[in-house]
Amino acid sequence: MTVYQDIKRFWGDESGVTAIEYGILAAAMAAAIGLIFSSDGAFVTALEERFKQIAEQISGPGDDAAKSP
Repeated sequence: MTVYQDIKRFWGDESGVTAIEYGILAAAMAAAIGLIFSSDGAFVTALEERFKQIAEQISGPGDDAAKSP
C-alpha cells in the first residue's frame, strides 16, 4: 500500500465520528434531563403546583364533612 491509499482510507473511515456523535448526544440528553428535573425546572414547578391543588381539593370537603353533625 502506498501512503496515498492509507490517507484516502483514513479520510473515508467514519467509525470514530459515530462514537463522537453518540457522546455528544448523550451529553445533550443528560443536560436536558438535568434541566427538566432540577429544582428550578418548569416540569417540577408545574408538578408541585398540581399536587398542591389536589391536596387542597382533598382536604377541602373533608374539613366541611368533619364539622357537620
